[in-house]
Amino acid sequence: MTSKKLLITGGSGYLGRYLTRKVAEMHEVYVTYHAHPDKITVGCSYVLNLVDRSQVINLIKQLAPDSIIHAAGINPGGDTDHMMKINRDGSGYIAEGAIEVGAKLVYVSSDVLHDGQNSPYTDDAEPTPLNIYGRSKTAAEKVIQEINPTATIVRTSLIYGFHEMDRSTIGFVERLKSGEKLILFNDVIRQPVWIDTLSTALLKLAVDKTDFCGIINVAGQQPLTREEFGRRMLTWWKIGYHEKISSGKVEDVGYTGPKDVRLIIRKGEKLLNMTFYGVDDVIKICKSKQ
Repeated sequence: MTSKKLLITGGSGYLGRYLTRKVAEMHEVYVTYHAHPDKITVGCSYVLNLVDRSQVINLIKQLAPDSIIHAAGINPGGDTDHMMKINRDGSGYIAEGAIEVGAKLVYVSSDVLHDGQNSPYTDDAEPTPLNIYGRSKTAAEKVIQEINPTATIVRTSLIYGFHEMDRSTIGFVERLKSGEKLILFNDVIRQPVWIDTLSTALLKLAVDKTDFCGIINVAGQQPLTREEFGRRMLTWWKIGYHEKISSGKVEDVGYTGPKDVRLIIRKGEKLLNMTFYGVDDVIKICKSKQ
């Protein structure tokens, strides 16, 4: 395989760190971050303000990568205006930069741009977002497709791994340690994706399948409620929790996101010649390697 030059945004995040290490095994990798540069252990890293159009485009022109995997963004719960500036406007600037240098662009989007009323969702299902995060990801997809029609958009789900605790599980653990009672939703269904599956898929789309344009679903095969998924993660990490966790519904806490965002993943598995393992299968795989 010919070595390529890849740029990864969001390199200090959970996905970005793992993806950067994976890419660096075979390719020349450049990484951007907004904070926590100490978390980046491979590649050449650059601080980047995604809302600064000239900075974004100038850096891309300076590095002239073959491909860009855009994994940076603001997660749910952030400031509304800032979320739109980062997720929508910043993604547009990345798309412009990719066009400038002729780089393949792969964007990491989300399943929560669906309203959960018509699952399971095909790869090209029209977004129907319920909250600001979903609207910001929808806006990002739209601006990317308008500016850069050759881009690939990956709609994915909750990301987890067993090399390092994921962000959601860390939040659960912190709340449990503080003595807080934890309610896990039994009526929110998603298809959590193993970080190795997602990273492999992103890399293939950025290097091997650059002729694919449009939207593709990449998620685990196994639909789980947030409660089922949360309990599996806490069990894996050997967190004592049973007496502090209760099962609940979204109405109990005023949740504004979609309930059922199952994704149809056959197209992605066929295109990439991969199996998008479900959580229980991943647990078996990881246990066999211990």
